[in-house]
Amino acid sequence: MKILIADAGATKTNWVKLSSVKDCSEWTEERHSGVGISPLHHDMDMIEEELRLVRASLGDSFDKIRFYGAGIGSALIAGKMEAILSEMFVCNDIKADSDMSAAASALLGSEPGIACIMGTGSNSCHYDGNTIDRKSASLGYLIDDEGGGVAYSRRLLSDVFKGIAPREIIESFDDKYHLSVSDVVEHLYRRTSPNRWIAGFMPFITENSSHPYVEKLIESQTGWFFGREFSSYPEKMLKEEGIGFVGSVADELRIFIEAEMNKRGWKLRAIEKQPLDTLVKQIILQKS
Repeated sequence: MKILIADAGATKTNWVKLSSVKDCSEWTEERHSGVGISPLHHDMDMIEEELRLVRASLGDSFDKIRFYGAGIGSALIAGKMEAILSEMFVCNDIKADSDMSAAASALLGSEPGIACIMGTGSNSCHYDGNTIDRKSASLGYLIDDEGGGVAYSRRLLSDVFKGIAPREIIESFDDKYHLSVSDVVEHLYRRTSPNRWIAGFMPFITENSSHPYVEKLIESQTGWFFGREFSSYPEKMLKEEGIGFVGSVADELRIFIEAEMNKRGWKLRAIEKQPLDTLVKQIILQKS
């Protein structure tokens, strides 16, 4: 038995190959990390090139493939991703689903609650313990994604280049990145995946999170996100069922998330960097 699982975000895709003998009592793992894959945002050539690297690393024949990805918000897009995978791998059991499905299952198990992704972008849903029965609209990084790395970093970039940030933060930023206004415009309007590039400044934010300016930036951005993203969920649901968070930004800003949850009196379920390890355990238990 060989199973391939992928957790694909906008910036990075983590792959796990599970292999077992016939009775499925023991499993071995092989892992591969690559760039983000989205059938909604990336062209066929780019996706196929990345999948060739996965084949070279983990093999091309599997009994089951499960692909969870950002941008897979409809049956049509899921079908497109499944078709690409079927062309690149030998497998009769291929399913693609949203990254929200992976997050909800990993964070909440078989219990109801709200699952929230805070990575390059952001999104949330309500999970009834089995399926997603309610999902927040995700409108992309240009007008949405307030809780994603792209939003925090966009605020930092604006403050740095407008001279709003303190001098020591501006000098530290310049020393590290050596960017001009024209460099920023080049990345935003002439190069691919500007959302990834913007979110790439999150490490600077977390490294300087103890600075009063950066701390205030994080707190205000997190509060703004909480106030908008969860406003449509009933207060009783937020307090009794609670919210689980997954993603690199959620992991890095867990102290701020915990503080915001406590301030609002909402129940915190869990904070995980990525859902893949939990998904692997769930699949192994199902097969045991």
